[in-house]
Amino acid sequence: MRIIKLNKQIKKRFIFLLIIFVCFSSSIFLISYSLKDQIAYFVEPTDLKKMNELENKYLRVGGLVKENSLKFIDGSWVFEVIDQNKNSINVVFSKTLPNLVEEKKGIIVEGKLVNNTFIAEIVLAKHDENYMPQSAINKLKEEGKWRGD
Repeated sequence: MRIIKLNKQIKKRFIFLLIIFVCFSSSIFLISYSLKDQIAYFVEPTDLKKMNELENKYLRVGGLVKENSLKFIDGSWVFEVIDQNKNSINVVFSKTLPNLVEEKKGIIVEGKLVNNTFIAEIVLAKHDENYMPQSAINKLKEEGKWRGD
């Protein structure tokens, strides 16, 4: 009798664990399926040159803004993002650029590659750990407490 009871407990636990596993697996699948259009792959301009079939895929490209490439043409910002291998990609951004975007500074752009031009939807500028907003710098200068450049 005890063996039969023990087997029933084992069966119940096994069924319980199986149900939990199926629920967990299906939730992971549903979450990843619903986010498939919002996942952005991070690449560098060198990677873009090597990869095929990137047209209209949502990507995240990072590097530095190439010197003397930042221009405002026909209502859009046009610039080049360059990586450490000196490969670059042309970027077009039709919104207002963040204040921290400067030439020879780090940048990350999100968007799609169309006809070898990257159409950016989001631009993220990088800054160092010592960054301070200009308003805070001005206030410290007025108070005579500024010790920067």
